[in-house]
Amino acid sequence: MPTRIVLHAGAPPASSVEQGMEATVRLAADPALEGVSGRYFVGLHEARADAQAYDAAARRRPWEVSERLTGLDGA
Repeated sequence: MPTRIVLHAGAPPASSVEQGMEATVRLAADPALEGVSGRYFVGLHEARADAQAYDAAARRRPWEVSERLTGLDGA
């Protein structure tokens, strides 16, 4: 059964709640992953994120827009 947020979005669930729970518990408690940081996982497996995640300009744009919209850009 999908979560409320998935139901509200109208998107089909990518996995079951049980699968999501298993992945979350593994990432939080698996001794083999102790100290692992900055990596991307899909379910139980390490994966590559969308190409934009590796594009410095694409990552910078939302930050700059947020600063401008909140008035923190000094302008």
